[in-house]
Amino acid sequence: MFVASNLTEFKTLFAEKLRAMLSPDELGAFILVLANSLQDKQSQASLKNDLMSMFVTLNNKHKAGTLKATDDDLGVFEKIRSKGVGSLSAWQNIEQGEWKLLYNPMRSLRPERASAEKVESIVGEFDAAKFHFNKPFLRPEVLWEGAWRNTPLRVLYNKFPFAPYHLIIVPEPERELPQVLIKEHHELVWKLVAEQQDIFPGFGVGYNSLGACASVNQLHFQSFIQQEDLPIEKSLWQHNGGRHDYPMHCIKTTSMDGCWAVIEKFHMDNQPYNLLYRKNCCYVLPRQMQGSEVVAERVQGAGWIEECGVFNVASVKYGKSLTAEFLYSDLGSLSVDG
Repeated sequence: MFVASNLTEFKTLFAEKLRAMLSPDELGAFILVLANSLQDKQSQASLKNDLMSMFVTLNNKHKAGTLKATDDDLGVFEKIRSKGVGSLSAWQNIEQGEWKLLYNPMRSLRPERASAEKVESIVGEFDAAKFHFNKPFLRPEVLWEGAWRNTPLRVLYNKFPFAPYHLIIVPEPERELPQVLIKEHHELVWKLVAEQQDIFPGFGVGYNSLGACASVNQLHFQSFIQQEDLPIEKSLWQHNGGRHDYPMHCIKTTSMDGCWAVIEKFHMDNQPYNLLYRKNCCYVLPRQMQGSEVVAERVQGAGWIEECGVFNVASVKYGKSLTAEFLYSDLGSLSVDG
């Protein structure tokens, strides 16, 4: 079993663990619960009173100088205080042509970590001194831990989610593997996505290589549950049999081994890439190296979700000001030949 035996059980577990995570001694947990509660109005209403009560407690500790947390969490909390916790609204979708924009007020508050660094290689050693998913303070953020197909998996909430039921999947966490994909884990995720469809309809997984805005150099994938197609999955694009060019070079693969052959060549060529695993297929997106000056400013920090056509925006007004043509052009600035 992976996390839960059916979707209802999964959603119940997801909500209950969020509520239980709140603690006056865990600022990071408060930030995570707040960010996850905003994914829809029902979740926001369900957790609002618990969150407001905890915010008052944490704010009083902050004023008294007794609030202990990481520098990242303290920085985010300062931004929440300045905005006003009650002003943070649930996610709102904005359609712009083929693209989807998501007003997600908490996403803009996250620390950039390694996703903002200029890098030259898609291979790097794991560094225990930097942020990683084995840190003791992250234990409350673990939703589920177990083995799937004899591979140990640790599943954590995404602290700043940008997709429905957004989770972090860490294979073999105790090995402290770097964010470098090997065939074994590629096959594991391909099979996981295929087999979970009957349990969690719309289950998908994204992956950012180093150099493609992976923010943590420990092997991890990002899962979500969304039955609606992402923009990259629409039938109008040539990679799906349509007539129109996608703005980025996109290789849609329907063979697990064929997909790995593409990825393996990227590794040999030091070519950064992003992946979207969906049922029995994977969208492979080679891209400009993170930090490249040819990349448009709006997509400098783009990962797999932006490259699949979903853009997080800081306000509804700003989202409505962006045209489909501008977004197409911005994505195009990330593209490279396959």
